[in-house]
Amino acid sequence: MKNMATSLCMLTLLAFSAPCLAHPLPDVAVRAHFEQNGEWTLQVEIDPRSFQPDPNVAPYLTNADLAVTPAEQQEKLKVMARDYIQRVVEVVLEPAVEVKPEFVWAFTAAENAPLKLPEDPVMLTGTWHSKLPAGTTGYSIKALPAGTLSVLYQNTALGRKVEREQIRFPGETSYVLDLKTFKPRTQAPPPITADSLQDSGAVPDGLAGVCEMCGTGSTGGYMLPTVIAVAGIVVVVTWLRGKRNA
Repeated sequence: MKNMATSLCMLTLLAFSAPCLAHPLPDVAVRAHFEQNGEWTLQVEIDPRSFQPDPNVAPYLTNADLAVTPAEQQEKLKVMARDYIQRVVEVVLEPAVEVKPEFVWAFTAAENAPLKLPEDPVMLTGTWHSKLPAGTTGYSIKALPAGTLSVLYQNTALGRKVEREQIRFPGETSYVLDLKTFKPRTQAPPPITADSLQDSGAVPDGLAGVCEMCGTGSTGGYMLPTVIAVAGIVVVVTWLRGKRNA
């Protein structure tokens, strides 16, 4: 009986710790590098988990996995990446110019770093080098409505990162980077802080109950089931002890 009660407790602990162990949702990263002479490089990064129905629970493709992945399957992943990026991101140059990047795909670690360790998560990185059309004054991207993941928008100009970055959700457009000053044409909104939320009355009552491990509030989806499960375990253990002592 004691072993049964212990097993029940362990199963409950595993069940409710699982959400905390899920991988974070991947972003689709779009990084542009601009040079003074009009040369530019567009680079996109896709986590292969993005191709799965539920990227949040899909396992990473690791460097060790890649080593035993047949060449045909690796090429298939590159084709999937090419088709995927066309569906979820649009590149916009001003004045309006149609842009159809022809990416060269490679397997890398995050941020185009080389793969080293067996456990390194593998990314599909597409790179395209080109020259800006004469008279181009602005650059931006659109996260297309067909996408389901957020798009990370980052720029580097003349060897220096543009400080402002953005996360765009499907249907949203990024700020326009002025290609003469290499600065955003619009100012960034003020940062959201706890004080600003309190001043606006937008702080939810459950914010103080945020779970430090899982990032869920006191009204989060896992709080009520956890309380019910723990109460159930207490009842079962009490019943088993009473039966054993009878």
